Amino acid sequence: MVRPKLALICLLALALSLFPHASTARSINKHCGVTSCGNLSVSYPFRLKSQPQGCGFMWFELVCNNNRTIFPMEDGDFYVQNISYVNKTIHLLDVNVANHNCSIPLSSLPLPPEFNITIQNDVALYRYNYSEYSKLYMVNCSMKMNKSWHGVNYINASRCSSSPQTNNNFYYFMDGGTPPSGLHPACTVEARVPISLHNINGLSTFDIYKKLMMGTRIKWDLRLINIVILDWSSVVNTLLSFLRLLAFVAICILAYVFLFLTGEPII
Repeated sequence: MVRPKLALICLLALALSLFPHASTARSINKHCGVTSCGNLSVSYPFRLKSQPQGCGFMWFELVCNNNRTIFPMEDGDFYVQNISYVNKTIHLLDVNVANHNCSIPLSSLPLPPEFNITIQNDVALYRYNYSEYSKLYMVNCSMKMNKSWHGVNYINASRCSSSPQTNNNFYYFMDGGTPPSGLHPACTVEARVPISLHNINGLSTFDIYKKLMMGTRIKWDLRLINIVILDWSSVVNTLLSFLRLLAFVAICILAYVFLFLTGEPII
């Protein structure tokens, strides 16, 4: 009687170890309803930092500060001007540009060459409208530059003529189409900034900031990120099931060995 009972318990344990744990997959990246920050509605795939981590995606986490919605990124913070859940677009404005002071956009969007923001080598979260936006370079020079060097225009990036640049740092705008040879050895690129112009040559500092104040509208795409998350979820669940199976098999083997040696059941 003991052996059939022991065999039944082992079979039940085996069935439980192979049972798909769908509840784990359902608990992540879920819809948590609509919340708000100021007059901006925030819902899936976005979430506020104050919400549970299971809501939305971590790459879409926003911060509410004094009724202003902020999108923190690796190279700086951006005010969220608007979110269109129908068109899947988010309108961003660099906080340094939005502040009406002498700030310059050193924390602008870190754009790879293909003009996408990526979370992995082949997974693009955000895309730009190529026909609407180009880019400019924000460069930091250790010396004061002439307006032109080797045919490349260096446009003063300081909005405040009354505020002298200190610590031997001089900031300039440079057109995004400038070749690497056009960068002076005393200068480094601090940021690549999307702008709704295809060429900034000949523009004044005021004209450039006027365009930057319009912000940047980018589009999100969840199709590839969902594939990646589902793939990893499947791998994790498979590994967990395999480990449970090994554990239960080991317990059953030990129970039979104990029964064989002592004549008494361990379970």
